[in-house]
Amino acid sequence: MDYDESYYDANGQQDDRPALLLYVRLVQRYLKPTRVLDVGCGTGTLLARLSQKVPSDGYEVSAWSAARARENSPGSTVYEAGDDLPTATYDGFTAVHVFEHIPDEQLIALIEQLRKTTTPGARGFIVMPDPAGRAAAIHGPAWNALSDPTHINMKSHDEWRRFLTDQGLVVEREATDGMWNFPYSSWPKLLDGLRYGLPMAAQYLAGRMFLKPGRGESSFFVVRWA
Repeated sequence: MDYDESYYDANGQQDDRPALLLYVRLVQRYLKPTRVLDVGCGTGTLLARLSQKVPSDGYEVSAWSAARARENSPGSTVYEAGDDLPTATYDGFTAVHVFEHIPDEQLIALIEQLRKTTTPGARGFIVMPDPAGRAAAIHGPAWNALSDPTHINMKSHDEWRRFLTDQGLVVEREATDGMWNFPYSSWPKLLDGLRYGLPMAAQYLAGRMFLKPGRGESSFFVVRWA
């Protein structure tokens, strides 16, 4: 599937959104990079926010998405081919809701490309849905991450941890985003939000990773090369 305008219209992630502010704060806090590569940068909304804080470039294989990313973050270079990525250039990388779109064999190759384009001490921030998490358990088959046909690599948090370490990455920190895809119950909306959303809101406002894996929608990993 091509990640074009119809794809982003369907998932509502073409435009800026509040979660991106949290991602940028976490990158600054835990990666402390001087130059970032946003892997699978899509339409460049996160890339644009990152570039306001630190020099940032993007990597996006969809020509349509890459063109939008260049418009949204004009000061960034957006690469469409792994062979074009510079060597040992970035000391930070992000991959936010990217890995679940890629089969293991291709993902292993991508991680090797990341190893070549980053410095030996580089750190990364990775986010993917957690099908073994609390949100998935509550929503069941209606869980929104299951409705995207491009989510072809849906591992649990523990499975992703093992996969990442098998590829020569050390997991320094891990967490979840918490519960934000309301409603989770038949309670009135306000009460449902208070019941499930307060930990997520606290983490968001703090700009730190402290919610334990498995208690939200997604998995957060801060990694570095072994």
